[in-house]
Amino acid sequence: MLQVPIRRVAAALLMTLALMPATPRAEVQSAFASRPVTMMVPYAAGGGTDAVARTLAKALSVHWGQSVIVENRTGADGWIGTQWVLNQPADGHVILIQLNSMMLWRWSAPEHRFDVTKDMRVVTRVQNSPMVAAVRADVKADDLRTFLESCNSAPKPCSFGGATVSANLVSRQLMDLGGVRNGASVAYKGTAPMMTDLLGGHIDLALISANQAVPMTTEGKVKSLAVGLDKRYERLPYSPTFEEAGFPIIATTWYGLMVRQATPSAVFDAIVDGIQKVSKQPEVLAAIESQGGIPVFDSPQSFAAS
Repeated sequence: MLQVPIRRVAAALLMTLALMPATPRAEVQSAFASRPVTMMVPYAAGGGTDAVARTLAKALSVHWGQSVIVENRTGADGWIGTQWVLNQPADGHVILIQLNSMMLWRWSAPEHRFDVTKDMRVVTRVQNSPMVAAVRADVKADDLRTFLESCNSAPKPCSFGGATVSANLVSRQLMDLGGVRNGASVAYKGTAPMMTDLLGGHIDLALISANQAVPMTTEGKVKSLAVGLDKRYERLPYSPTFEEAGFPIIATTWYGLMVRQATPSAVFDAIVDGIQKVSKQPEVLAAIESQGGIPVFDSPQSFAAS
């Protein structure tokens, strides 16, 4: 039998390893993503949060070499989906995308006993999106004040839709500041069903994020009567700010990614690294901007301090 000296075998193995191509970054990152990752959207499919999540999931699936599955669990202003995340293992394979509306739970829903600083570890603020007051395209009023004034002479109460606590608060502000005596605020589980009702004539005005307002205004389905920034929004240049419309309101929504607080630091760092990598891809930035968002992708430290 032919015998090969051990030293010669070892040398051959070392030479083979030296000539092997470097492992792609996605394969290195797969040490974290050892199985499919779930991105939890606690709002209805088809809404602005869902669109952002699917943009990120597609890019991260390629980067990590694992499927990133978007799952929707609606209800209680995003609490149902958030609670589900809190009940999953803290291994980074479940990522939550949430809105700044969750910061109001301490007052609006104290029974949740939720403290974002103790229960979640923030990863990045993906984007900011101004809130927009939108009505159907066939509504006669071309400005917000005229619309609000028309509510008082309407045969039935004007209904103002919102898919988050913060949106419903803005709707009440508008009714108060506009002197609307004949109005009602309607809470929805997600933007998509609310827009279905708006276009179907079941509600009169919707407070939505620019993610929804930009494409629907461009398509001529809605009129964007006011935008919640302190200056004109370049994606809706003909829509005044709330201030310009006569209402001193600033209303924006941030969309943020977070994981359970107990997630190991090495795993957390891998998630942050992956998201920061895909955030630089032109197609990701273009998708967010086309949806009406303003990309941010800040660090965990900056997000936590904001």
